[in-house]
Amino acid sequence: MHDARSLIESVTPWSLFVEREYQRYPELIELNYERLYQPNELVAECREALLACESELALKQMLRQLRREQMVRIAVRDLAGLADLNETMRDVSDLADGLVSGALDWLYPRFCEKYGTPIGQESGEAQTLIVLGMGKLGGYELNFSSDIDLIFVYAESGQTDGARAMSNDQFFAKLGQMLNKMLTEMMPEGIVYRVDMRLRPFGEAGPLAISFAGSEHYYEMHGRAWERYALVKARAIAGDRDKAQELFEILRPFVYRRYVDYTAMDSLRDLKRMIKTEVRKKSMENNIKLGAGGIREIEFIVQAFQLVHGGRDKVLQGRSLLPMLQYLAEQDYIATQDAEELKAAYVFLRRAENRLQEWNDQQTHDLPDDEAQRQVLAEAMGFANYAEFMQQLNDYRQIVQQHFDDVFAEEADVCDLTDALAQAWKGPLEDDALVILTQFGFHKPGEILNLLRQFKKARSVGQMSAEATTRLEHVMPLLLKQLAGQEDNQEIALQRALSVIESVVRRSVYLVLLKENPVALAHLIKLCAASPWLTDMLVKYPALMDQLLDLRSLYRPLELKELLAEAQTLLTTYGDDEEQFMLQLRHWRHAQVFRVGAGDITGQVPVMHVSDYLTWIAEAVLNVTHDYVWQKMTAKHGLPAGQSESPFLVLGYGKLGGIELGYGSDLDVVFLYDLDASDAKTQASQENQRSLDYATFFTRMGQKIISVLTTLMPAGQLYEIDTRLRPNGASGLMVITLKNFEQYQKEKAWNWEHQALIRARAVVGSDQVRSHFEAFRTAFLTQPRDATKVQAEVAEMRRKMREGLDKSNEHEFDLKHGTGGIVDIEFIVQYLVLAFAHQQPGLVVYSDNMRILDELKDSGILSNDAIEKLQDHYRTYRSAYHRLALQKQKAIVSAKEFVIERAETSAIWHELMG
Repeated sequence: MHDARSLIESVTPWSLFVEREYQRYPELIELNYERLYQPNELVAECREALLACESELALKQMLRQLRREQMVRIAVRDLAGLADLNETMRDVSDLADGLVSGALDWLYPRFCEKYGTPIGQESGEAQTLIVLGMGKLGGYELNFSSDIDLIFVYAESGQTDGARAMSNDQFFAKLGQMLNKMLTEMMPEGIVYRVDMRLRPFGEAGPLAISFAGSEHYYEMHGRAWERYALVKARAIAGDRDKAQELFEILRPFVYRRYVDYTAMDSLRDLKRMIKTEVRKKSMENNIKLGAGGIREIEFIVQAFQLVHGGRDKVLQGRSLLPMLQYLAEQDYIATQDAEELKAAYVFLRRAENRLQEWNDQQTHDLPDDEAQRQVLAEAMGFANYAEFMQQLNDYRQIVQQHFDDVFAEEADVCDLTDALAQAWKGPLEDDALVILTQFGFHKPGEILNLLRQFKKARSVGQMSAEATTRLEHVMPLLLKQLAGQEDNQEIALQRALSVIESVVRRSVYLVLLKENPVALAHLIKLCAASPWLTDMLVKYPALMDQLLDLRSLYRPLELKELLAEAQTLLTTYGDDEEQFMLQLRHWRHAQVFRVGAGDITGQVPVMHVSDYLTWIAEAVLNVTHDYVWQKMTAKHGLPAGQSESPFLVLGYGKLGGIELGYGSDLDVVFLYDLDASDAKTQASQENQRSLDYATFFTRMGQKIISVLTTLMPAGQLYEIDTRLRPNGASGLMVITLKNFEQYQKEKAWNWEHQALIRARAVVGSDQVRSHFEAFRTAFLTQPRDATKVQAEVAEMRRKMREGLDKSNEHEFDLKHGTGGIVDIEFIVQYLVLAFAHQQPGLVVYSDNMRILDELKDSGILSNDAIEKLQDHYRTYRSAYHRLALQKQKAIVSAKEFVIERAETSAIWHELMG
């Protein structure tokens, strides 16, 4: 425990304010300087004291008394090293919240008594004034002697219900004026706060208080870029906070664009330029807030990422800088080391800012000129002298300046409209353009020029806005410059890249993305040159261009565990809004598949892992879709009796079950549930719930899952779903019990359905439900069978498939259905499992062909040489299958290809199957 007197006296050399207030008000010795307030505790304490006041005079005096006491307490704790920066900022902010909300809550009922209660004309409900705290107050980051930026809003227009009726606009204007007077009036005890209302709609010319509808109209019609930044931190500090959330939802599209928004970068640059000009004009280079490498530049860095990505990543819509900086590092928006450096600089600069203001309770950000005061500042910051302090300060400012320049860099070699390639793009003279293109290394300049001409004639390009046209003129020379450095396929790469650009010219923010990120532009060209399928993905879903920004993730698809975790985050974030959940899940799925394709086409993902990644993505989508539907269904109809977790089971068949999905594969699934009570119902525990019998409940679950997956939206579908492998096929029930499924397999299923079961596995379901299915599958597939009969039925099914599906001819070979192709290998494996699993149960452990073949080694059933040939050929075919998909070609090749593979596979087939 520290003695209060000694604490105060220890910091008075560093604070005239503490010394002066202590001398004027000796009772400050009675304060508890050891007390650590929890968040909002100080707010409640201030409000309680203010609401107990019996007159306006008493209210004014109490406001100033509370401010004095708490500011002295905060300064002493800060200067004495008892509080860290977060505590100091939070306490200063909570104090403002408490004083403003307490004063408003005292004034409001008295105004209602005098003028009547303001009533909303639409809802008929009483209306209250909501005070928005802006800037650092909104972010719980208020500095020690800051003024406070406020905006007054109310939900609905209308009028008061008193004898002296007036419009709500007038009522809240009067109330706002009185609240301001309470805070700003000079009294012997001083003022409470300097209040700045200029951030409100229309600034000083606008009404003091504005309705939600008025705010929406203003920001929609007149909102400027800097007002977006201001609203990032806006927070309701007084009035109805729940109602304020409605306003934030209304304004969210103005602040955070739906797509990645690189226009924010240009706007922030412009704002920084204006501030820089002002700093130079007023000789403010020693201003630690606005000067080079100062606090504002760190705020701009963080806000840039928030405004650019916040529309897609809701976590980035936070108001406080340090948590946002931490999140940016965690999600790889910026390097961890960069975030740590910026955090250290921010803490140092904000502590220095508070020390400057704690000296005399004045809002200043300028370093002192007076030698004595310089020494005081240095000591208050823990340095022996001012030179050491300045050395550390300048180191931090240099770091901040470097990071700021990196984020907001404008390429030194950006081609402007006078550069050669810009002239080739714009130039009316064909001969000049051909010469320029040739000089830059284009192999077929005539074809390049023709492609550019055709692009300019495109309808969407001709209808661009002036702003989009300017952005395109900045991008095209850069694109041509990148393209010139490519050795091969320049024309193909340009044609495909232009198709991507044509698809985004109406959302020209993506042109800004390419202008701002030369690396993204380079990889756009690289991927377009490599794959028409990837190009089509970018054309259909331009939001995928975000993926080009981070090369650490572009070519590194996520593992299953990571995919499941990210998908669950989507459910947590968007689960309350079905449309948003479905939309964001589509964006996310497309991004994951795009990353697999990018890694595949560039050789950074081994081809045998491509199917693993694509299958894992589908599993994550199926799991989160099931969880979403389960939540919705149980909320509406209650839980099945005795079930805390879902008894629903999704079986993956075919490529999904065999972990062999390709690009564009549909999903073969069967829906089951592991409950037997056919006449039982869900248990409705709330009034708004309605019980359903199990069959109806789980059938609707299956239908809803399919709907979520297949509904066509602007972001496309998630997957095509095929449920025809269920018992009794298309004529069977959509969802049945696991018990009925088992009975069908034992009593009615055809041999081809037993073949299909080999490739089946549980992809969604609790551990218990999965184990029930696996136990049945293992027991069923390992029971003895007549090998001759199995052989005949497998061979007959293969013959029918070849007759109906094989597209091979004397010139072409069908990779999948042709003789000696993929399906022959799959059928060989399925025959061996059904015929011999009773001797070798390990054959049914896995559902994929490669591991089943591994199990056959050294078994004597098939020679190891034959097994290795089948594995090698299967691997070769699958690789070709993926490559053709990325080139948007059918799985049909020249009959001259894979001659040895086909012959050896056919020989093994004939040896086994006759």
